[in-house]
Amino acid sequence: MGKPILCIGTYAKNPYHIDKMGRNVYCIEELCYLIVQNAFLLDEDSFDKELFDWIAAECSLDRLADELRRMYAKKCSIASIAGTILDYVGYNTKKEVNKTEEILRANAGMDVYKKRLSRADFLMRNGRYQMAFKEYEYLLTNTPDLNNELRARIEHNEGVMYARLFLFERAEKMFLAAFEHGHDKESYIQYLASVRMRLTDKDYVAFIADNEEAYEASLELEKRMDEAHDLYAASDDKHTLGTISVYKAEGKMHEYYQQVGDTAEALKLEYRDLVKEKIGSK
Repeated sequence: MGKPILCIGTYAKNPYHIDKMGRNVYCIEELCYLIVQNAFLLDEDSFDKELFDWIAAECSLDRLADELRRMYAKKCSIASIAGTILDYVGYNTKKEVNKTEEILRANAGMDVYKKRLSRADFLMRNGRYQMAFKEYEYLLTNTPDLNNELRARIEHNEGVMYARLFLFERAEKMFLAAFEHGHDKESYIQYLASVRMRLTDKDYVAFIADNEEAYEASLELEKRMDEAHDLYAASDDKHTLGTISVYKAEGKMHEYYQQVGDTAEALKLEYRDLVKEKIGSK
């Protein structure tokens, strides 16, 4: 059993919204948790007078808020301000606090474009696709002297996100653009994978037949598809679907509909977590 943690302050009636994370927080411990877990997303704009006023008014932590206001007026670093909050509350371990301060100090040395790229990659890895798209699109539009290597990396990552959202036609376009800019074989394989998911088997075979340069990459793709099929055959999802089929075959309709409903709800929740907000048209 973990060591009990003594909470401080009060639970907020009005939450504080952290734009960089798209989250609301209701207590100082929740704020500390998000600071540590999302340090890559934070910058100088993440800690301001509005946050300090919220800490005082909603969390009843006037002493901490006054100290943060003094630090802000002296233009103390974001690492120092975050460290002060974490040390005062005592919710996180010393190791977590030190690591967070280290990340924030490293980020402070980055230019704005590298910082936004790091933030976008972090958002993508954590399934925050709507926010990641916004960061990547900002970089594509505003980065000075954007080279083909960086452009291809961004386009490939956008293709990955579209594919995970089952928007295969959009994914296909982004992977192809990434390949044309970066000439990376992986982007081309993912382009073919998107085409394969969009077309019928017959149309996909015809597509490969009409594109001689796609043949070798298609062999690698089929190898990966076979491996994925084998992994799925041994997965819990395959077992669940097998159980559903047995219930139906044996006429156990109550159990059948219950299992179908539970599975559908789980898939809906997973998809909602991925989408978050509607992806705008490109």
